Amino acid sequence: MNRRVLLRLCGAGVIGLGGCNRTVQGGGLSAPGDWRLDFRDRFRGGGLDGDNWGIGWGWGRETENSPTTIAESNVTVENGRLRLAGTNDGGTIESGAIHSKNRVTFGPGSYLEARIKFATRDGFLNAFWGKPNNEAWPPEIDVVEQWYIDDDSSRHSQHHLHYSGSTEPGDDSTHESLGTSYEPGDDLGENFHVYGLEWRTDRLVHYVDGTEVSVWDDETMVTAMERGAPFYMMFSLYINKVGTADSDEPWPERMVVDWVRLWTLTN
Repeated sequence: MNRRVLLRLCGAGVIGLGGCNRTVQGGGLSAPGDWRLDFRDRFRGGGLDGDNWGIGWGWGRETENSPTTIAESNVTVENGRLRLAGTNDGGTIESGAIHSKNRVTFGPGSYLEARIKFATRDGFLNAFWGKPNNEAWPPEIDVVEQWYIDDDSSRHSQHHLHYSGSTEPGDDSTHESLGTSYEPGDDLGENFHVYGLEWRTDRLVHYVDGTEVSVWDDETMVTAMERGAPFYMMFSLYINKVGTADSDEPWPERMVVDWVRLWTLTN
């Protein structure tokens, strides 16, 4: 954890955090008294906080597995919410993404959560995820992903973990994955939900609105994740990584993040 951020959020000047030790409505904390709130961003102030975030993915503004290029104009903060947009102008596909690399990191003994509403359109892949701060891959933690293939897919969230069977960070030759989908019960492009990931020394647990979605305790996976720590977090909107967006019409949809929080075990 970035010490400056930790002190700023949990120092004497913090208001309404209950001493930085409390549960949070909609979260999935299994024992709230054991957790301390070490970081949060409610996206207020009319702009992105550069102390917490950079524009793009942690490695840059382009990626090999999507034609998407990240543009600053596609990342906005309005009315206390982060908004990531996809645009297509003259065949150039641009989108929004932010990362906390070298700013805010997490590892075993963490609970990461965010309240999100997705941009549901064919060809759009919304993601709240993390990877090692040194850019080794695998491992990777997908707190939540949402991609739109058909009308039914807008009602399902996706939750995955990627790791190396050798447990060595960066060994993609032994890449393995675990994952599941979940149906909260409504359209994820119309309503907000809280998506969380609890990282213990012996397991990783996905949550949606405080409901336990999956418990992963494979020893190889747990070891590979720990060796990849610390991780940084990202919010990103890929375009044409899964499916193809219709370039002959505007894309008004937005991935919207209300807030993000990072908790740390105190014992």
